Amino acid sequence: MRFFWYIGVSLALVICRTTLLPYMPAMANFFDPLLCLVVYLAVFRPLSESIPLLAFLGILMDTLSGGPFGLYLTSYVWLFIGVRLAAAFIRVESAILLVLMMAGGVVLQNVVFLAAASAFHLTRIGPGDMLRVFTEQVGWVFLAGPPLAVLMRSVERGAAPGGRRQAPAE
Repeated sequence: MRFFWYIGVSLALVICRTTLLPYMPAMANFFDPLLCLVVYLAVFRPLSESIPLLAFLGILMDTLSGGPFGLYLTSYVWLFIGVRLAAAFIRVESAILLVLMMAGGVVLQNVVFLAAASAFHLTRIGPGDMLRVFTEQVGWVFLAGPPLAVLMRSVERGAAPGGRRQAPAE
């Protein structure tokens, strides 16, 4: 049942990312909100729940984005692997660390997108515009990230029996 809840949340975030955010002038360069869900899955959920949803998210965004197929899936998988490895070594319940992981996800996604765009000669904007978009996205992460990190922790604590966090199962 929880898996269907995650699919519903991801569909809402995909609709928000593909139809609402690009047409709001102040939020045209907002970071990908699905990165927050990928960080949540990597930190708080077991692999049996995370992997199918991660594949669903990546394939859905690749299908709807119009870019080279596999771009979103690649960035989500590498972010998931990186956050999962970081969670093995550091205590990631801190909201600050969750925000830093989201910012790292924005950096990783922009690097993957830039590498794909330069490989296929799809860049139509200059380095100055790329830097502006990148800094706006990181700024949005530091602005919207703390409430999202607190929301992630509270959702996880509410979902765990007795209100306590469970360690992700392998």
